[in-house]
Amino acid sequence: MNTWFKGWSIFIFSVAGIVLLLVVGTVFVFMNFRASLIPDEKEEEKVLLQAEQYLQETYPTMKYEISDILYDQGEQYGNFDYAAVVVNTETQTTFKVYENTFTEQMEDDILIQEKAAFIEQVKPKVYSYIHETFGEPKGIAFTPSSDVGGIPTLNIRLNNTKEEISEEMFQSFIEYLQNELTIEHADVHIMYETEIWNMSF
Repeated sequence: MNTWFKGWSIFIFSVAGIVLLLVVGTVFVFMNFRASLIPDEKEEEKVLLQAEQYLQETYPTMKYEISDILYDQGEQYGNFDYAAVVVNTETQTTFKVYENTFTEQMEDDILIQEKAAFIEQVKPKVYSYIHETFGEPKGIAFTPSSDVGGIPTLNIRLNNTKEEISEEMFQSFIEYLQNELTIEHADVHIMYETEIWNMSF
């Protein structure tokens, strides 16, 4: 009887211990997850001061206001944790000022926005040139870099065969991008049949 009672006691205490550990573990994970969603006030104050100093040094004549502090809790952007959301009160344009996680330098995304707008402007001209020179393409993707110092990427997939394309045609296209469209830098990839032609400038 004592052996049976002792066995059941050990079993019950073991199960109770496992359940308790599971409950405590779940609560701990939940609390950590909840804490990760809450911005750190000290970090918010830090980026606010950094942004004010950066704006005064970088854009001394700009009239602006800092409308919000963005906390990148879901790592949507990847190159910062906290950013000051700034409104240029004269143009009503909005941009972010932040400390780059990788370079540990303050920067903003105005340049990225300008690059994106420029690329949208030249996309139709790129398509027109490709269509006239190489024929109807399978696809074109011209995208700005997500990094301030990065260069845009141009991916083009053609319907042509290897025999229909020459090195001169490729070089003429690069010269068109540089001279006619005034694109200073780009990473160009042209794919056709089983060939891939790459050039960065």
